[in-house]
Amino acid sequence: MDSSAVPSLYFTFIPYSYGINLPSMHTLFSNGKFYLGRGQWAQAVLVGDNGVITDVFIRPPDPLLLKKSDIQQVNLGGYFVFPAFEDAHNHPAARARTLYELDFRKKDISWHEVKKMMEEKAAETWPNQWIVCHGWSDARWGTITQDELDRISSDHGVMLVHVSYHGALMNKKALAMLKEKGASLRHQTAQETGRVTEENFDEAMVATAGTAEQYQHAIPAFARMLLSKGIVTTHDMNITTFAQLDAYAQLARSHTLPISITLYLNPRLLNDPEKIAPYIKNMSGDISIAGLKLFLDGAIGTSTAAVSHPYHDDTGSGTLRMDFSACAALIKKGASLGLRHIAMHCIGDRAVDLAVGIFERLQDEYRHDITTWRFEHFEVPSERAIRALADRGGIASMQPNFNWDVAHYYNRLGNDVKRINPFRHIQDAGVTLAFGSDDMPSGPVEGIHWATTDAPYNNQRLTLDEAIDAYTTAPARILGMDRVRGKIAKGYEANFAIFEKNPFNTASDAKEYLPKEVWRRGAKLIG
Repeated sequence: MDSSAVPSLYFTFIPYSYGINLPSMHTLFSNGKFYLGRGQWAQAVLVGDNGVITDVFIRPPDPLLLKKSDIQQVNLGGYFVFPAFEDAHNHPAARARTLYELDFRKKDISWHEVKKMMEEKAAETWPNQWIVCHGWSDARWGTITQDELDRISSDHGVMLVHVSYHGALMNKKALAMLKEKGASLRHQTAQETGRVTEENFDEAMVATAGTAEQYQHAIPAFARMLLSKGIVTTHDMNITTFAQLDAYAQLARSHTLPISITLYLNPRLLNDPEKIAPYIKNMSGDISIAGLKLFLDGAIGTSTAAVSHPYHDDTGSGTLRMDFSACAALIKKGASLGLRHIAMHCIGDRAVDLAVGIFERLQDEYRHDITTWRFEHFEVPSERAIRALADRGGIASMQPNFNWDVAHYYNRLGNDVKRINPFRHIQDAGVTLAFGSDDMPSGPVEGIHWATTDAPYNNQRLTLDEAIDAYTTAPARILGMDRVRGKIAKGYEANFAIFEKNPFNTASDAKEYLPKEVWRRGAKLIG
């Protein structure tokens, strides 16, 4: 009855090194519709034995090419081929636990049904273990109290994780178990109601996190899910434990990840610089460590995003989790360890202004040590903040699927919902705009729809070419890989997401459309 064991049957995982690798010859991908951008399409692509595109054919290639003995042909049957996607903001390590915990984030399910499943889970789990459920919010299941969780079980730590991953509801047993592990639970509200947010929530997630062995099984399964959506590269934006790093290090050594992943470290890992330094230096292969992630505020869903005017539903005005001095100290520590990217979580306009101020005051000081300043979410920026990024080369790392929030946050934000995700203004200002999903959900096709045809307001709407660029070339540019990744062009890696129909045809209504095949570096991994 060990609830911590990772179920073995989620995906049939084929390590990249055991994918369908091409022999030492060129491969001609023919009879396809290859998206080149800006209204341009090609009919065929030639790929070398190193997985790099050597030629692109706007018209059908010379038939004599097919007769060469060193060329094999892959007939795509008229399918649509797009460059495989790069998710600039995801959480493979943090969300991998959802594969062995209760996860209702993407299910239409009532609280009555959830409660029954949690009771069944408790019945088959040893006492003093955790029952963790993902997908809670008051909007979905109504107001739930700590007493209700106590009735589910008084022998297990019961935790409902908010869909925003900035809060949780816990029973009394869970709070007691956290205190036994040394969690401080600084906010009185947490002790009185069981509702924890921000720093307290972070403590709870770390205290209940998995082992390195669990992550070694779960991270590849999560990566396989991303791959099934056409994602071949992602940025893991909040590594919080050494167990996660140990799992990644082992996966790097064994070459058992189907995608490449770049890691950003939570500041708590910098508390032991001697321990963290070897990870930063020695991580290799398809896994690398690039930067430091700072959390300046919370989320709109938990009323913890720091806004300049109180929320319309009288839930406060959010909280700044850090000030300039605290951020500057962490940035200095990260730079001394060789972390060359700074990523700042900032959603509310007050947090965005703080992030921009940090950028303006410290960029010149660290011009030789820090190459990249990322603004994660950047959800409600002012015109001044947008201009600052444009002038100084900051990167807006945003989530087009958050346009869903516009309809659901009206009670909290009023007409300010129109200020969420002003992609059009950001693009027109010349800011590098990179798209990710934050695993809410992990769908580039859906995200691109939210940034184009389904954007609620004009200031949130991009052209299809702009939105695809934000999910392909822009994330690669962050990592200095945009000359070899993110396009279907000569000299670029042959990373393809192949669809039976055009998923961006507005008539197809294909938000959840999945690729039939996914190729990475000329090797078929799905299909």
